[in-house]
Amino acid sequence: MSQKENIHDEITKVAYELFEKSGRIYGHELEHWLAAEKIVMERHAREIEQDAQVIGSKKEKKVSGKTKAKTLKTAQKTSGSSSQTKTKKSPPKKKIG
Repeated sequence: MSQKENIHDEITKVAYELFEKSGRIYGHELEHWLAAEKIVMERHAREIEQDAQVIGSKKEKKVSGKTKAKTLKTAQKTSGSSSQTKTKKSPPKKKIG
Protein backbone atom coordinates (compact mmCIF):
# COMPACT_ATOMS: atom_id res chain seq x y z
CA MET A 1 0.00 0.00 0.00
CA SER A 2 1.38 3.42 -0.92
CA GLN A 3 1.99 6.21 1.54
CA LYS A 4 -0.74 8.27 -0.15
CA GLU A 5 -3.27 5.47 0.42
CA ASN A 6 -2.11 5.08 4.03
CA ILE A 7 -2.61 8.78 4.72
CA HIS A 8 -6.03 8.73 3.05
CA ASP A 9 -7.07 5.74 5.18
CA GLU A 10 -5.77 7.46 8.31
CA ILE A 11 -7.73 10.63 7.50
CA THR A 12 -10.85 8.53 6.89
CA LYS A 13 -10.46 6.83 10.27
CA VAL A 14 -9.91 10.12 12.13
CA ALA A 15 -12.86 11.76 10.33
CA TYR A 16 -15.10 8.88 11.37
CA GLU A 17 -13.87 9.19 14.97
CA LEU A 18 -14.75 12.90 14.88
CA PHE A 19 -18.19 12.01 13.48
CA GLU A 20 -18.73 9.60 16.38
CA LYS A 21 -17.49 12.08 18.98
CA SER A 22 -19.89 14.72 17.66
CA GLY A 23 -22.83 12.43 18.37
CA ARG A 24 -23.13 10.93 14.88
CA ILE A 25 -24.86 14.03 13.59
CA TYR A 26 -24.99 14.06 9.80
CA GLY A 27 -24.28 17.14 7.69
CA HIS A 28 -20.79 17.90 9.07
CA GLU A 29 -18.81 15.54 6.84
CA LEU A 30 -16.69 18.30 5.32
CA GLU A 31 -15.87 19.80 8.72
CA HIS A 32 -14.88 16.38 10.04
CA TRP A 33 -12.82 15.60 6.96
CA LEU A 34 -10.93 18.91 7.05
CA ALA A 35 -10.31 18.61 10.79
CA ALA A 36 -9.08 15.04 10.27
CA GLU A 37 -6.72 16.19 7.48
CA LYS A 38 -5.28 18.82 9.79
CA ILE A 39 -4.78 16.32 12.62
CA VAL A 40 -3.14 13.71 10.40
CA MET A 41 -0.90 16.19 8.58
CA GLU A 42 0.27 17.79 11.83
CA ARG A 43 1.01 14.33 13.23
CA HIS A 44 3.09 13.45 10.17
CA ALA A 45 4.83 16.82 10.21
CA ARG A 46 5.92 16.24 13.82
CA GLU A 47 7.18 12.76 12.95
CA ILE A 48 9.15 14.14 9.99
CA GLU A 49 10.59 16.91 12.16
CA GLN A 50 11.66 14.41 14.84
CA ASP A 51 13.24 12.16 12.20
CA ALA A 52 15.09 15.15 10.76
CA GLN A 53 16.42 16.09 14.21
CA VAL A 54 17.62 12.53 14.80
CA ILE A 55 19.33 12.42 11.41
CA GLY A 56 20.85 15.88 11.99
CA SER A 57 22.24 14.90 15.38
CA LYS A 58 23.70 11.68 13.94
CA LYS A 59 25.37 13.62 11.14
CA GLU A 60 26.64 16.21 13.62
CA LYS A 61 28.16 13.50 15.80
CA LYS A 62 29.71 11.82 12.76
CA VAL A 63 31.17 15.08 11.45
CA SER A 64 32.37 16.15 14.88
CA GLY A 65 34.00 12.73 15.35
CA LYS A 66 35.80 13.08 12.02
CA THR A 67 36.88 16.62 12.90
CA LYS A 68 38.23 15.47 16.25
CA ALA A 69 40.10 12.61 14.57
CA LYS A 70 41.59 14.96 11.96
CA THR A 71 42.55 17.47 14.66
CA LEU A 72 44.21 14.73 16.68
CA LYS A 73 46.14 13.44 13.64
CA THR A 74 47.19 16.98 12.73
CA ALA A 75 48.32 17.63 16.29
CA GLN A 76 50.30 14.40 16.32
CA LYS A 77 51.94 15.23 12.99
CA THR A 78 52.74 18.75 14.13
CA SER A 79 54.23 17.65 17.42
CA GLY A 80 56.10 14.83 15.69
CA SER A 81 57.55 17.11 13.00
CA SER A 82 58.60 19.77 15.50
CA SER A 83 60.44 17.19 17.59
CA GLN A 84 62.16 15.94 14.43
CA THR A 85 63.15 19.48 13.58
CA LYS A 86 64.72 19.98 17.00
CA THR A 87 66.78 16.78 16.88
CA LYS A 88 67.93 17.28 13.32
CA LYS A 89 71.44 18.72 13.12
CA SER A 90 72.61 20.91 10.30
CA PRO A 91 75.64 19.73 8.31
CA PRO A 92 79.05 21.16 9.31
CA LYS A 93 80.12 24.29 7.47
CA LYS A 94 83.11 24.04 5.14
CA LYS A 95 86.08 26.26 5.92
CA ILE A 96 87.13 28.56 3.16
CA GLY A 97 90.62 29.36 2.90
